[in-house]
Amino acid sequence: MRKWIARDDWPFPLSPPWDVGRVQAWAEIHLNPDPAAAYRKKARAAEAGTGEFTAMGPLTKARLQATIERALLVRQRRLIEAGKMHDVEDCRARRRRHVLAVRNALSRTLPRALAAECVGRTRGEIQRLIGQRLTAVCDAFAAGIESDDEA
Repeated sequence: MRKWIARDDWPFPLSPPWDVGRVQAWAEIHLNPDPAAAYRKKARAAEAGTGEFTAMGPLTKARLQATIERALLVRQRRLIEAGKMHDVEDCRARRRRHVLAVRNALSRTLPRALAAECVGRTRGEIQRLIGQRLTAVCDAFAAGIESDDEA
């Protein structure tokens, strides 16, 4: 424990009490070596033909490249099956729809709703009201909620 506290990246106070769960999570992340780091380093060296792969012949290099490609393909298939990969165009279209919905909420819906409410209020009240409404619009979109005007 003393070695952990002496580390530059120790995020907790130097003396207890500490939240045990948070300390355990920190230790898992920062104290365990990355098991795939050596593999990734070797794969980069193989692709570049450096290190132990400097003197490799063209056939060996081609076989190694094919192995790397197969490994990448298997990884990609796993990501697709897990639902962690999607079509770029679908993502761009979804982002455009979100941006347009936010723009519509801020440029059309919000001014209409605020115009009547701002009459007769002080400058500070108007600023607070606008701030609250902007925050509400952004929070709604961050939560994935779209109103009929904004869709």
